Amino acid sequence: MRVAIYARVSAADQSVERQVRELREYAQTRGWEIVREFCEVAGGAGQKRPQRDKILRMVRRRALDAILVHALDRWGRSVQDLVLTMAEIEALGVAFVVPGHIDMTTPMGRMLAHFLGAVAEFERELIRERVRSGLANARAKGKRLGRPPAVKYRVEKGLFLIEQGKTYREAALKSGVSISTLVRAKRSIPVLPGERKYA
Repeated sequence: MRVAIYARVSAADQSVERQVRELREYAQTRGWEIVREFCEVAGGAGQKRPQRDKILRMVRRRALDAILVHALDRWGRSVQDLVLTMAEIEALGVAFVVPGHIDMTTPMGRMLAHFLGAVAEFERELIRERVRSGLANARAKGKRLGRPPAVKYRVEKGLFLIEQGKTYREAALKSGVSISTLVRAKRSIPVLPGERKYA
C-alpha cells in the first residue's frame, strides 16, 4: 500500500511532530509504504490548504492507495467538506484512514464514512428548512425580503451627474448607488421622438 501522511496544526507555534510520529508508527504496523508526508499550518474553515490539495491531486492521478490522517478535524474544513472529499477519495479507489476512528480499507470503515455522509446531508436539510421557515415567517409579518430598493433621489442624482458628463463610475460613487442601478435607470427613461438613447 502506497500511503501519504497528512498532518496539520492551526498555529505556527504548534508542532506536527506528534501527529507524524504516530502516523508513521501506524503505517509501519500495517506494513504500508509511506511515499509522501504533507504538513502545513492552517487554521479556520476559510483558509487555503495547499498541502492537502497536493494530496488530492495525487489521489486523482492514482498515485496513492491510502491517506493517513491523525484526526478528522485535521483534514476537513467542515462536515460537508469532510464528507465530499472522503466520497471523492473513495470513488477513486483510495482509502481514507484515521487510526482508531475510520478505516476505509474495511467494510465497517466504509459504512461509517457513508453514515457521516448521511448525517451531513441531514444537517444541510435542517439548515435549509430553518431558512425556509424564517423567510415564510418574515413574509407573514409583512417584511420586505431581498435587497432594499435604491433611494429614488440618489438614483436621480446619479442620472443628473451622467447628463452632466460624468462617467457611470463617477456618478455611482458620488450618488451612493451601484453602476448597474444607474444603467438600469438610464435604460428605463423613455426616448422622446427625435432623441437618441445612449446607455
